Amino acid sequence: MMGKKKGRFAVTVGLKGGTELIKMAKSWAETLAIPYLKRPRGVSLETLRKERNLVGLLVATRKGPQVETEEGILYYHPSMATLRVRALKEGKTDHLVEALALRPGSRVLDGTLGLASDAAVISYAVGSEGTVVGVEASPILYQMTRLGLRSYDEGDEDLLKALRRIEPVLGDTAAYLESLPPDSFDAVYFDPMFEHPVEGSSNMVPMRPAADHRPLTRSVIEKALKAAPLVVVKERSRQFLTELGAQEIQGGRYSRIKYGIIRRIP
Repeated sequence: MMGKKKGRFAVTVGLKGGTELIKMAKSWAETLAIPYLKRPRGVSLETLRKERNLVGLLVATRKGPQVETEEGILYYHPSMATLRVRALKEGKTDHLVEALALRPGSRVLDGTLGLASDAAVISYAVGSEGTVVGVEASPILYQMTRLGLRSYDEGDEDLLKALRRIEPVLGDTAAYLESLPPDSFDAVYFDPMFEHPVEGSSNMVPMRPAADHRPLTRSVIEKALKAAPLVVVKERSRQFLTELGAQEIQGGRYSRIKYGIIRRIP
């Protein structure tokens, strides 16, 4: 997230990968500047990954892109965004929406896109007049999410529209922030989810090896405050949020999740 991404990745195909899937996988590899690996008949993804000493594989299958890591297989899904958007439509509150002070037309940068679950909620809240850009450092997560945002077709129509509006960017968050003119966004959001992982979040386990593990730093927060007057950090540790400079901490009374609010000081 905050510097040069370590770890090695490659692209391959599912067991029943035909000519079209192979062509697609090679195209992904070229776009992402990572190797394409021919998959020998009968060789498992785990074996292929271990033989090449890889962190993760991006796999082209007939059901869409998958990511394979030592923790399992990951498919694209907006996760809790489905329920959160439904709740917003019912007039209920969302702590992230409140922390970011979202309104129709807001411009938000998600500096830790991942599978874009939070970005989907943000996109719904800011509407068609708003802007949501998400930066992802992991090439294989980026590609799976980018394609998922385009093609995911289950559930509520308003959620699907919100997914389509998200603009994914492959790159380093710090470098991207440095490239922005001042006040390019109304808010910047970070979810350094691997800083203090909670055991039991099994749906995200396969994602962890492929994700960027480097911690969020004060230096990146300072860059974010030049790009936007408000920065929000999602965490479970109040101490970590305080160390980042949070002036206020919000969140549900009984929730483990907290949002650190950092405002630009004039």
